[in-house]
Amino acid sequence: MTGGRVARWVGGVAVYLMTTTPAYGVQTTVGGRTVDLDATLSLREVVEENGSTTHDRTQEQLRLRAGVSLAQWLRFDSVTIGTNGGPTMKADRSGIYNLRDVFQDVSPAAEFDEAYFDVYLPSVDLRLGKQKVAWGKLDRFQPNDFLNPLSYSDPFLLDEAERKIGVPAVQASYYLPEVAWLPAESRVTAVWVPQYVPYRFPTARCDVDHDVSRCSTERWFPPAATPPQTFTVPAGVIPLGNGMFNPPITVPLSFRVQNEPSPSWRFENNEIGLRYSGIVRDVDTALYYYHGFDNQPAFHLGAAAVGVPDASKPLGVDALSGATTLTPQFRHIDAGGADAAYAVDRFTFRGEAAYISGRPFTHDLRFLITDPSSLDQQLARAVFQLAHGAGSVPIVLPQAFVQRDAVEWGVGGDYLYEGYLLLLQVNQTDVRHSPGNLLIKDVETRFLVNLRKSFLADTLQTQLIAGHALESDYTYVRPRLLYRVTDNVDAEVGYIFIAGRAQSTIGQYRRNDEGWVRLAYKL
Repeated sequence: MTGGRVARWVGGVAVYLMTTTPAYGVQTTVGGRTVDLDATLSLREVVEENGSTTHDRTQEQLRLRAGVSLAQWLRFDSVTIGTNGGPTMKADRSGIYNLRDVFQDVSPAAEFDEAYFDVYLPSVDLRLGKQKVAWGKLDRFQPNDFLNPLSYSDPFLLDEAERKIGVPAVQASYYLPEVAWLPAESRVTAVWVPQYVPYRFPTARCDVDHDVSRCSTERWFPPAATPPQTFTVPAGVIPLGNGMFNPPITVPLSFRVQNEPSPSWRFENNEIGLRYSGIVRDVDTALYYYHGFDNQPAFHLGAAAVGVPDASKPLGVDALSGATTLTPQFRHIDAGGADAAYAVDRFTFRGEAAYISGRPFTHDLRFLITDPSSLDQQLARAVFQLAHGAGSVPIVLPQAFVQRDAVEWGVGGDYLYEGYLLLLQVNQTDVRHSPGNLLIKDVETRFLVNLRKSFLADTLQTQLIAGHALESDYTYVRPRLLYRVTDNVDAEVGYIFIAGRAQSTIGQYRRNDEGWVRLAYKL
């Protein structure tokens, strides 16, 4: 979208929103029960810095929240989101996001983000239904927050709470009695998730074709999970008979994603989280335990040689091709950790740590098939079988991920002064017994800065978020400005800048710099 088109779009939508009859959030009484209704309609336009990347469509979103007090001890709340456009250029169907598949591209789409009952009993709170659970005290990177998977369809413009996927769960909190030998405000919380819900990624597909336009991936599909479109076999690797070996071959590769059945509804696939919290000498502390599936993504890359060599042609592109398939993997982990926060004057200090057993860490999948010497015997076998009528021969690639124990920790602090809120934080991941060549370094140190300030009686809000990884050497910066045009209308502009090593979790998106404009109308 050009600058002129952006200006016309912003101007047109602003005029429409400002001339529409205002409607505020509604609180009413139905049958003697208090009902709260709230809705926000937003439109977002993204301007890509790099014209070679996949585009975002104009995104329209309607967010509906409904709550009803059924009794003094019982309340129901729900959040439903309807979305059209955004980073879903490849979507070929509309519908509802399901809780089974990892790869989903749906537009227009509806999502029942949360829907739960709150039950208030003496000393006990219960929450039953599809919900989001936020554990931990650090900003953006919480080592003890495992219960909700994340959506990676729009990972940089959405805040963490928006990216979380609600899970069907039972959450119970018990407030312990105030006794001398217990910390003040002691509380025990247990969360049981009977059905695992996987993380979510957009779809991707690349056909066997040298035309890069045939490679169909969404803007935020991870480049590190996308194999190259060709594979080069050096001369002399494959025996062709009569003492002859192959000339250099460039083999075209296709690529697709395929959903695997998520873990079934069985007792061994249940997830459980436990949390104890209390105040110890003015320090807000908590202990955690989690057993269940890791919410960090892991994948398997499969490959096959395809085609029948033709003796009348040299062995080459017309004779041999490859097919690769990316499938999600689900692995159990156990984790235990703790956090603490302490406030003094204008300062707040936070710390958090967790030990995670058996966490999967992925390799850069782009390099699993770039070393022909590791595949020469399989290639020779494949050519032989193809020549004798096999239509496809599996090729076993190196493992796409490894499972290792890890220590995750972080410390941070924020300072409030004359309306400025400055947060500084450092996180570190220590992968125990790392084999190296992972997408994340065996020791990964990340710095975070979050600066906020409001002006003009809070009608103008500014924010700058910046992060840098020391060992992986990537940087991202996200400034944004929000202006309250009226009580009902917000206008937001911002920019996301990404730089660094392509072989890193964030640096792989370095071609995806973009600016955005967003208008929101609160009903």
